[in-house]
Amino acid sequence: MSKTVDEVAEVEALRPPEFRNLASRLLLSRQWEKQHAVPAGEPPSAALMRLLSRTVLKPDTTGIDVRAPIFIIGTPRCGSTMMMQLMTAHEQIAFFTHTMNMFRDPSTFYAVEWMRRTLRLDVRGERYLRDSIMVDGSSPSEAMGFWGEALALEPLSLAFRDKRIGDFEPGHIAWVRESIRQVIACSRQRGARRFLSKCPALLTECLLLQDIFPDARFVYLIRDGRMVANSLLKLYRRQREQDLKVDHPLFREQPFVPYPRMPSLERSAAEYGLDDIRTTATIWDESVKFMNRVKPQLRHCYEVRYEDVLAAPAEQMRRIFEFCDLPQPESPAFRQQLDSVGVIHHRNRYGGFDVVESIAGDSLRQHGYL
Repeated sequence: MSKTVDEVAEVEALRPPEFRNLASRLLLSRQWEKQHAVPAGEPPSAALMRLLSRTVLKPDTTGIDVRAPIFIIGTPRCGSTMMMQLMTAHEQIAFFTHTMNMFRDPSTFYAVEWMRRTLRLDVRGERYLRDSIMVDGSSPSEAMGFWGEALALEPLSLAFRDKRIGDFEPGHIAWVRESIRQVIACSRQRGARRFLSKCPALLTECLLLQDIFPDARFVYLIRDGRMVANSLLKLYRRQREQDLKVDHPLFREQPFVPYPRMPSLERSAAEYGLDDIRTTATIWDESVKFMNRVKPQLRHCYEVRYEDVLAAPAEQMRRIFEFCDLPQPESPAFRQQLDSVGVIHHRNRYGGFDVVESIAGDSLRQHGYL
Protein backbone atom coordinates (compact mmCIF):
# COMPACT_ATOMS: atom_id res chain seq x y z
CA MET A 1 0.00 0.00 0.00
CA SER A 2 1.22 3.48 -0.82
CA LYS A 3 2.18 5.54 2.19
CA THR A 4 0.58 8.60 0.62
CA VAL A 5 -2.79 7.55 -0.70
CA ASP A 6 -4.20 11.07 -0.59
CA GLU A 7 -3.60 13.58 -3.34
CA VAL A 8 -3.21 17.11 -2.06
CA ALA A 9 -3.74 20.07 -4.33
CA GLU A 10 -0.58 22.11 -4.19
CA VAL A 11 -0.97 25.58 -2.73
CA GLU A 12 1.11 28.51 -3.86
CA ALA A 13 4.02 29.66 -1.74
CA LEU A 14 3.27 31.89 1.21
CA ARG A 15 2.12 35.32 0.26
CA PRO A 16 4.58 38.03 1.36
CA PRO A 17 3.71 39.33 4.84
CA GLU A 18 2.61 42.93 5.33
CA PHE A 19 4.53 44.86 8.01
CA ARG A 20 2.67 47.70 9.66
CA ASN A 21 5.68 50.03 9.64
CA LEU A 22 9.45 50.06 9.37
CA ALA A 23 9.90 49.26 13.07
CA SER A 24 7.71 46.19 12.62
CA ARG A 25 9.83 45.00 9.71
CA LEU A 26 13.06 45.49 11.66
CA LEU A 27 11.85 43.88 14.88
CA LEU A 28 9.46 41.17 13.71
CA SER A 29 10.73 39.85 10.38
CA ARG A 30 13.00 37.22 11.93
CA GLN A 31 10.30 35.89 14.25
CA TRP A 32 7.87 35.76 11.35
CA GLU A 33 10.27 33.71 9.25
CA LYS A 34 10.87 31.34 12.19
CA GLN A 35 7.21 30.48 12.79
CA HIS A 36 6.79 27.05 14.36
CA ALA A 37 4.23 25.22 16.49
CA VAL A 38 6.84 25.01 19.25
CA PRO A 39 8.77 28.29 19.76
CA ALA A 40 12.51 27.78 19.38
CA GLY A 41 13.39 30.40 21.97
CA GLU A 42 12.58 33.87 23.19
CA PRO A 43 13.38 37.01 21.17
CA PRO A 44 16.32 39.18 22.29
CA SER A 45 13.85 41.67 23.79
CA ALA A 46 12.67 39.16 26.44
CA ALA A 47 15.01 40.60 29.09
CA LEU A 48 13.69 44.11 28.41
CA MET A 49 10.11 42.91 28.69
CA ARG A 50 10.84 41.34 32.07
CA LEU A 51 12.44 44.57 33.26
CA LEU A 52 9.46 46.62 32.09
CA SER A 53 7.07 44.26 33.85
CA ARG A 54 8.95 44.43 37.15
CA THR A 55 9.74 48.13 37.28
CA VAL A 56 7.33 50.20 35.18
CA LEU A 57 4.14 48.44 34.14
CA LYS A 58 3.69 46.06 37.08
CA PRO A 59 0.52 44.33 35.88
CA ASP A 60 -1.97 43.83 38.70
CA THR A 61 -3.86 40.55 38.60
CA THR A 62 -5.48 41.11 41.99
CA GLY A 63 -9.17 40.45 41.75
CA ILE A 64 -8.99 38.63 38.42
CA ASP A 65 -11.06 35.49 38.73
CA VAL A 66 -10.37 32.73 36.20
CA ARG A 67 -14.05 31.83 36.01
CA ALA A 68 -15.23 29.04 33.71
CA PRO A 69 -12.34 29.14 31.21
CA ILE A 70 -13.25 27.79 27.79
CA PHE A 71 -11.22 25.14 25.96
CA ILE A 72 -11.84 24.16 22.35
CA ILE A 73 -10.76 20.54 21.94
CA GLY A 74 -10.61 18.10 19.06
CA THR A 75 -8.11 16.55 16.69
CA PRO A 76 -6.01 18.86 14.55
CA ARG A 77 -7.79 19.73 11.29
CA CYS A 78 -11.26 19.40 12.83
CA GLY A 79 -12.13 23.07 12.32
CA SER A 80 -10.94 24.21 15.74
CA THR A 81 -9.04 27.20 14.30
CA MET A 82 -12.25 28.41 12.68
CA MET A 83 -14.06 27.97 16.00
CA MET A 84 -11.30 29.82 17.86
CA GLN A 85 -11.49 32.75 15.45
CA LEU A 86 -15.27 32.92 15.88
CA MET A 87 -15.19 32.77 19.66
CA THR A 88 -12.27 35.14 20.20
CA ALA A 89 -14.16 37.79 18.23
CA HIS A 90 -16.39 38.03 21.31
CA GLU A 91 -15.54 41.18 23.23
CA GLN A 92 -15.55 39.38 26.60
CA ILE A 93 -12.98 36.73 25.58
CA ALA A 94 -9.28 36.93 26.49
CA PHE A 95 -6.74 34.71 24.75
CA PHE A 96 -3.08 34.11 23.98
CA THR A 97 -1.97 36.24 21.04
CA HIS A 98 0.69 35.35 18.49
CA THR A 99 2.87 38.06 20.01
CA MET A 100 2.59 36.50 23.47
CA ASN A 101 3.48 33.14 22.00
CA MET A 102 6.95 34.45 21.09
CA PHE A 103 7.74 34.82 24.81
CA ARG A 104 7.96 31.92 27.26
CA ASP A 105 7.56 33.91 30.50
CA PRO A 106 3.89 34.80 31.17
CA SER A 107 4.97 37.61 33.49
CA THR A 108 6.08 39.47 30.35
CA PHE A 109 2.76 39.16 28.49
CA TYR A 110 1.36 42.48 29.69
CA ALA A 111 4.56 44.33 28.74
CA VAL A 112 4.68 42.56 25.38
CA GLU A 113 1.12 43.57 24.50
CA TRP A 114 1.67 47.11 25.80
CA MET A 115 4.77 47.45 23.63
CA ARG A 116 2.99 46.05 20.57
CA ARG A 117 0.12 48.51 20.90
CA THR A 118 2.23 51.53 21.89
CA LEU A 119 4.74 51.17 19.06
CA ARG A 120 2.08 49.92 16.62
CA LEU A 121 4.15 46.82 15.91
CA ASP A 122 2.47 44.26 13.70
CA VAL A 123 2.86 41.92 10.76
CA ARG A 124 0.06 40.16 8.93
CA GLY A 125 0.26 37.22 6.57
CA GLU A 126 -0.56 33.59 5.90
CA ARG A 127 0.68 31.22 8.57
CA TYR A 128 3.46 28.81 7.66
CA LEU A 129 1.11 25.86 7.07
CA ARG A 130 -0.03 27.56 3.86
CA ASP A 131 -3.68 26.80 4.58
CA SER A 132 -5.05 30.28 3.78
CA ILE A 133 -5.42 31.27 7.44
CA MET A 134 -4.24 34.84 7.93
CA VAL A 135 -2.73 35.84 11.26
CA ASP A 136 -1.15 38.90 12.84
CA GLY A 137 0.28 39.92 16.19
CA SER A 138 -3.15 40.20 17.81
CA SER A 139 -4.54 36.94 16.39
CA PRO A 140 -5.31 34.09 18.80
CA SER A 141 -2.50 31.57 19.21
CA GLU A 142 -2.48 27.91 20.17
CA ALA A 143 0.30 28.76 22.66
CA MET A 144 1.93 25.36 22.29
CA GLY A 145 5.01 26.59 24.12
CA PHE A 146 3.03 27.66 27.18
CA TRP A 147 0.87 24.54 27.34
CA GLY A 148 3.89 22.32 26.83
CA GLU A 149 5.45 23.77 29.97
CA ALA A 150 2.21 24.11 31.92
CA LEU A 151 1.06 20.51 31.38
CA ALA A 152 4.50 18.87 31.11
CA LEU A 153 4.05 17.85 27.47
CA GLU A 154 7.06 16.32 25.75
CA PRO A 155 7.20 17.39 22.09
CA LEU A 156 9.67 14.66 21.08
CA SER A 157 7.71 11.82 22.68
CA LEU A 158 4.84 10.01 20.96
CA ALA A 159 3.76 8.29 24.16
CA PHE A 160 0.37 8.77 25.83
CA ARG A 161 0.70 9.89 29.44
CA ASP A 162 -2.33 10.05 31.71
CA LYS A 163 -1.51 12.98 34.01
CA ARG A 164 -3.71 14.43 36.74
CA ILE A 165 -3.28 17.32 39.13
CA GLY A 166 -1.64 15.10 41.77
CA ASP A 167 1.34 14.65 39.44
CA PHE A 168 2.27 18.34 39.83
CA GLU A 169 3.55 20.41 42.73
CA PRO A 170 1.00 22.89 44.13
CA GLY A 171 3.33 25.77 43.24
CA HIS A 172 3.29 24.76 39.58
CA ILE A 173 -0.51 24.67 39.47
CA ALA A 174 -0.58 28.11 41.10
CA TRP A 175 1.78 29.34 38.36
CA VAL A 176 -0.54 28.00 35.64
CA ARG A 177 -3.52 29.82 37.14
CA GLU A 178 -1.54 33.03 37.59
CA SER A 179 -0.38 32.81 33.95
CA ILE A 180 -4.00 32.78 32.81
CA ARG A 181 -4.69 35.82 34.99
CA GLN A 182 -1.84 37.57 33.19
CA VAL A 183 -3.51 36.82 29.85
CA ILE A 184 -6.84 38.21 31.09
CA ALA A 185 -5.08 41.31 32.44
CA CYS A 186 -3.85 42.11 28.92
CA SER A 187 -7.43 42.43 27.67
CA ARG A 188 -9.22 43.71 30.76
CA GLN A 189 -9.38 47.27 29.45
CA ARG A 190 -11.59 46.20 26.54
CA GLY A 191 -13.93 44.29 28.86
CA ALA A 192 -12.56 40.77 28.52
CA ARG A 193 -13.30 38.59 31.54
CA ARG A 194 -13.33 35.02 30.25
CA PHE A 195 -10.28 33.09 29.09
CA LEU A 196 -10.36 30.85 26.00
CA SER A 197 -7.73 28.59 24.53
CA LYS A 198 -7.49 26.18 21.67
CA CYS A 199 -4.53 23.85 21.29
CA PRO A 200 -4.70 20.38 19.68
CA ALA A 201 -2.43 18.99 22.40
CA LEU A 202 -5.18 19.65 24.97
CA LEU A 203 -7.41 16.88 23.62
CA THR A 204 -5.73 14.24 25.78
CA GLU A 205 -5.42 16.65 28.75
CA CYS A 206 -9.05 17.65 29.33
CA LEU A 207 -9.38 15.82 32.66
CA LEU A 208 -6.18 17.47 33.90
CA LEU A 209 -7.52 20.85 32.77
CA GLN A 210 -10.73 20.17 34.68
CA ASP A 211 -8.64 19.33 37.75
CA ILE A 212 -6.95 22.74 37.48
CA PHE A 213 -10.12 24.63 36.50
CA PRO A 214 -13.11 22.72 37.96
CA ASP A 215 -15.71 24.92 36.23
CA ALA A 216 -14.05 24.77 32.80
CA ARG A 217 -16.22 24.64 29.67
CA PHE A 218 -15.15 22.29 26.88
CA VAL A 219 -16.32 22.80 23.30
CA TYR A 220 -15.60 19.48 21.60
CA LEU A 221 -15.46 19.74 17.82
CA ILE A 222 -15.60 16.64 15.63
CA ARG A 223 -15.21 16.38 11.85
CA ASP A 224 -15.59 13.61 9.25
CA GLY A 225 -12.69 11.24 9.93
CA ARG A 226 -12.03 10.67 6.23
CA MET A 227 -11.28 14.37 5.80
CA VAL A 228 -9.32 14.61 9.04
CA ALA A 229 -7.14 11.59 8.22
CA ASN A 230 -6.15 13.13 4.89
CA SER A 231 -5.66 16.60 6.31
CA LEU A 232 -3.47 15.28 9.13
CA LEU A 233 -1.08 13.88 6.52
CA LYS A 234 -0.92 17.27 4.85
CA LEU A 235 -0.30 18.89 8.24
CA TYR A 236 2.51 16.47 9.02
CA ARG A 237 4.28 17.18 5.74
CA ARG A 238 3.94 20.95 6.03
CA GLN A 239 5.19 20.80 9.60
CA ARG A 240 8.24 18.79 8.58
CA GLU A 241 9.03 21.27 5.83
CA GLN A 242 9.01 24.02 8.45
CA ASP A 243 11.19 21.98 10.86
CA LEU A 244 13.88 21.88 8.20
CA LYS A 245 13.36 25.40 6.88
CA VAL A 246 13.82 27.11 10.24
CA ASP A 247 16.33 24.52 11.48
CA HIS A 248 14.45 24.13 14.74
CA PRO A 249 16.97 22.89 17.35
CA LEU A 250 14.57 20.33 18.82
CA PHE A 251 13.53 18.79 15.52
CA ARG A 252 16.62 18.71 13.32
CA GLU A 253 17.01 14.94 13.54
CA GLN A 254 13.40 13.89 13.98
CA PRO A 255 10.13 15.57 13.03
CA PHE A 256 7.70 17.37 15.26
CA VAL A 257 4.64 15.13 15.03
CA PRO A 258 1.46 17.25 15.16
CA TYR A 259 -0.78 14.28 16.00
CA PRO A 260 -2.66 13.78 19.30
CA ARG A 261 -0.73 11.50 21.66
CA MET A 262 -3.29 8.71 21.59
CA PRO A 263 -2.27 5.36 23.14
CA SER A 264 -2.06 3.79 19.66
CA LEU A 265 0.20 6.45 18.14
CA GLU A 266 3.52 4.76 18.90
CA ARG A 267 2.27 1.40 17.64
CA SER A 268 0.76 2.84 14.45
CA ALA A 269 3.89 4.89 13.73
CA ALA A 270 6.03 1.78 14.08
CA GLU A 271 3.72 -0.41 12.00
CA TYR A 272 2.70 1.96 9.19
CA GLY A 273 4.89 5.05 9.52
CA LEU A 274 3.86 8.59 10.36
CA ASP A 275 3.16 9.55 6.75
CA ASP A 276 0.46 6.92 6.19
CA ILE A 277 -3.29 7.29 6.12
CA ARG A 278 -3.72 4.13 8.19
CA THR A 279 -1.92 5.90 11.03
CA THR A 280 -4.02 9.04 10.80
CA ALA A 281 -7.26 7.05 10.44
CA THR A 282 -6.37 5.12 13.59
CA ILE A 283 -5.62 8.37 15.43
CA TRP A 284 -9.00 9.85 14.49
CA ASP A 285 -10.85 6.67 15.44
CA GLU A 286 -9.10 6.42 18.79
CA SER A 287 -9.62 10.10 19.55
CA VAL A 288 -13.38 9.60 19.11
CA LYS A 289 -13.36 6.55 21.37
CA PHE A 290 -11.16 8.40 23.88
CA MET A 291 -13.66 11.26 24.10
CA ASN A 292 -16.55 8.79 24.42
CA ARG A 293 -14.86 7.52 27.58
CA VAL A 294 -13.93 10.94 28.91
CA LYS A 295 -17.07 12.99 28.18
CA PRO A 296 -19.13 11.51 31.04
CA GLN A 297 -16.42 12.72 33.43
CA LEU A 298 -16.50 16.31 32.14
CA ARG A 299 -18.93 18.53 34.05
CA HIS A 300 -19.45 20.91 31.15
CA CYS A 301 -18.92 19.62 27.61
CA TYR A 302 -20.65 20.66 24.39
CA GLU A 303 -20.14 18.42 21.37
CA VAL A 304 -20.70 19.78 17.87
CA ARG A 305 -19.88 18.58 14.37
CA TYR A 306 -17.82 20.84 12.15
CA GLU A 307 -20.21 20.11 9.29
CA ASP A 308 -23.18 21.33 11.36
CA VAL A 309 -21.37 24.59 12.09
CA LEU A 310 -20.82 25.07 8.36
CA ALA A 311 -24.50 24.35 7.65
CA ALA A 312 -25.91 26.76 10.24
CA PRO A 313 -23.14 28.90 11.72
CA ALA A 314 -25.35 31.55 13.38
CA GLU A 315 -27.55 28.98 15.13
CA GLN A 316 -24.66 26.78 16.24
CA MET A 317 -22.71 29.75 17.61
CA ARG A 318 -25.81 30.93 19.48
CA ARG A 319 -25.98 27.54 21.20
CA ILE A 320 -22.26 27.51 21.96
CA PHE A 321 -22.26 30.98 23.52
CA GLU A 322 -25.31 30.02 25.55
CA PHE A 323 -23.49 26.90 26.77
CA CYS A 324 -20.51 29.07 27.75
CA ASP A 325 -22.82 31.50 29.61
CA LEU A 326 -21.85 34.37 27.32
CA PRO A 327 -24.14 36.96 25.72
CA GLN A 328 -24.50 36.87 21.98
CA PRO A 329 -21.78 39.07 20.45
CA GLU A 330 -22.82 42.07 18.40
CA SER A 331 -19.40 43.31 17.28
CA PRO A 332 -18.53 43.84 13.60
CA ALA A 333 -15.50 41.59 14.15
CA PHE A 334 -17.76 38.67 15.08
CA ARG A 335 -20.12 39.32 12.18
CA GLN A 336 -17.17 39.37 9.80
CA GLN A 337 -15.92 36.03 11.14
CA LEU A 338 -19.41 34.55 10.93
CA ASP A 339 -19.80 35.65 7.32
CA SER A 340 -16.50 33.96 6.43
CA VAL A 341 -17.59 30.51 7.62
CA GLY A 342 -17.61 28.10 4.70
CA VAL A 343 -15.70 30.38 2.33
CA ILE A 344 -13.30 28.15 0.38
CA HIS A 345 -9.83 29.55 -0.29
CA HIS A 346 -8.32 26.43 -1.85
CA ARG A 347 -9.41 22.90 -2.68
CA ASN A 348 -7.84 19.59 -1.69
CA ARG A 349 -8.09 16.32 -3.57
CA TYR A 350 -8.32 13.65 -0.92
CA GLY A 351 -8.47 9.88 -1.25
CA GLY A 352 -8.13 6.64 0.68
CA PHE A 353 -11.67 6.92 2.05
CA ASP A 354 -12.12 3.16 1.86
CA VAL A 355 -9.04 2.70 4.05
CA VAL A 356 -10.35 5.15 6.64
CA GLU A 357 -13.78 3.50 6.60
CA SER A 358 -12.27 0.04 7.12
CA ILE A 359 -10.45 1.30 10.23
CA ALA A 360 -12.93 3.80 11.68
CA GLY A 361 -16.25 2.65 10.27
CA ASP A 362 -18.02 2.31 13.62
CA SER A 363 -16.98 5.77 14.74
CA LEU A 364 -17.95 7.29 11.38
CA ARG A 365 -21.38 5.68 11.62
CA GLN A 366 -21.83 6.79 15.23
CA HIS A 367 -21.47 10.42 14.17
CA GLY A 368 -23.53 10.20 11.01
CA TYR A 369 -20.73 10.15 8.46
CA LEU A 370 -21.66 6.80 6.94
